[in-house]
Amino acid sequence: MSREGAAVDQRRRILEATADLVAEQGFQATTIEMIVRRAKVGYATFYKSFDDKEAAFLALLDEAVEQLTGRVEEAYEREREWPDKVAAGLGAMFEVIAANPNVARACLAEATTAGPEAAKRQEAAMKQFAPLLKPGRELNPRRDQLPDTLEDTLMGGVMWVVNQRLIGGEADKLRGLLPETLEFVLRPYVGEEKAAAEAGALTGAS
Repeated sequence: MSREGAAVDQRRRILEATADLVAEQGFQATTIEMIVRRAKVGYATFYKSFDDKEAAFLALLDEAVEQLTGRVEEAYEREREWPDKVAAGLGAMFEVIAANPNVARACLAEATTAGPEAAKRQEAAMKQFAPLLKPGRELNPRRDQLPDTLEDTLMGGVMWVVNQRLIGGEADKLRGLLPETLEFVLRPYVGEEKAAAEAGALTGAS
């Protein structure tokens, strides 16, 4: 392996170790000593990439958000009808989280304990999904009555469900929650009956 390739691999191991330890023990209880031991690198290697534990966590958070938003947007754009776009986006989100439960738990549950910058970045990440939901407003005849905070509230509800599964060690069950989550998200835009129909169609297709 080239020197550059080795550096990339070491950085990856550091971030994986950070995710695993923070998910297992929390950000505050995780130390740099634990990270370098789990990653099987030296202190010098750690400090070549990161100034401190917080910097490593912020890098983990940024990479996780980039991967998640990329996959969600890609799935969303493949569909034509807006309800199908939302279903595809939520499905992609659940798949990414289920495939990386420790990363998700670290970034969702522990960002608020990792300092103001981490909390700020996590909040900004959640707001990236609002533009994907806003086109649904055009489907509601009473769109003018919808609250400005609707999209943020809906995503907060989705993330609460995700977090509960992560805390319970049930990330693999997220896919089964997709129909009811879709219905929850669609209801303010298309009404209860159509939202239920869309969720039912999703259940029938699975």
